[in-house]
Amino acid sequence: MNKKELISAISTNLQIADAEAQRFVDSFQSIITETLSDGGEISLVGFGRFHTKQQRARIGRNPATGEPMKIPAKLLPAFTPGKTLKETIRGTV
Repeated sequence: MNKKELISAISTNLQIADAEAQRFVDSFQSIITETLSDGGEISLVGFGRFHTKQQRARIGRNPATGEPMKIPAKLLPAFTPGKTLKETIRGTV
């Protein structure tokens, strides 16, 4: 499902206009992005937790030259599914 399909599904499910559903999705995405950028996390009980995690520095290879190069540590967005979400998915697989 892409963003347009998600907006359509929300619009149908909540019986609201597509424009309002799009505002909801855009707002939700913006709030998650801003919260994670500020070092916070968002927990939705049963669904999951949006958070950040540190990826350690490592040695990689330059694809053009094959020479070793240092890849610095970086902060990455992450999602940990909640118990209810995991159980629901397992039950349908």
